[in-house]
Amino acid sequence: MTGTTQDTTAPHAVDPARTGPLDAPPATGREDLPAVRRDAATALRALIEAAQDLDDDSLGSPSSLDGWTVGHVLSHVAMVGEALARQAELAAQGETAEVYEGGAEGRAAGIEAGAHRTRDEHVAALTAAGTRLEAAWSLTDSTGWDAPVTYREGTVADVLDCWWREVRIHATDLGEVSAAQRLTPSQTWGLAFTDHLLDFLSPRLPGPVVTVRHEDGARSVVGPEGVWPAVENTSTDDGLTTVAGSAADVAAWLAGRATATDPTAHRHGETVDLPTLGPWPSGVPVRR
Repeated sequence: MTGTTQDTTAPHAVDPARTGPLDAPPATGREDLPAVRRDAATALRALIEAAQDLDDDSLGSPSSLDGWTVGHVLSHVAMVGEALARQAELAAQGETAEVYEGGAEGRAAGIEAGAHRTRDEHVAALTAAGTRLEAAWSLTDSTGWDAPVTYREGTVADVLDCWWREVRIHATDLGEVSAAQRLTPSQTWGLAFTDHLLDFLSPRLPGPVVTVRHEDGARSVVGPEGVWPAVENTSTDDGLTTVAGSAADVAAWLAGRATATDPTAHRHGETVDLPTLGPWPSGVPVRR
């Protein structure tokens, strides 16, 4: 995944009581880390349970990702789990290393090799990754979540966030398998996760928009610099596009995934196209 150049234009008409993302507290001040850890573990259990029901035909069937089978997705999740656990383990020792041994070529080769595992081998690989991650998180509880890592020039807390995204998002990428196992964004992405994706993926937007969440009408300004609650009439006063939909559908659209119902976009009372999204932001340093 590649980085993108961030627009430094600040959103307009936001709640003045809020500070921007650069004023966020350090990782050790994040009270949500235990909940993130639990939800990531829940997502992995659901993915493992889905894998246990697969046969060879299902493993070789197309995923939602171009050129990848279901087996490729499962291989990638297990491999990224091992890689991120390694990031946390090394950080606890005051050391760092590239995310994947062998870099991009090592990553691609590992995914391809693992894609052809049997069902039981996929289940074993995913289970082993989960066990290693849990041990790494427990170690981090003692050594500190703000230890530096090479992943996005961030901290171990950012590594946990990455794992949360990887396992939650890729569980929805199994094509027909995800639909059959009820592993879709609308069925598995809670509000905490969709709020996280809104912030993480906001650099993909070319400029600020106002999002309106169907569940409760919550309005936010979302743009390259982050997310803020929107004051009343923000889109009308500032000529911003309003993107409306369920929390899961808006997050899935930003993530480039299929939505249950496409979000709608309006500006000045007229229906317009949804904004064109830029690259995935994983290749850029963590935004504080």
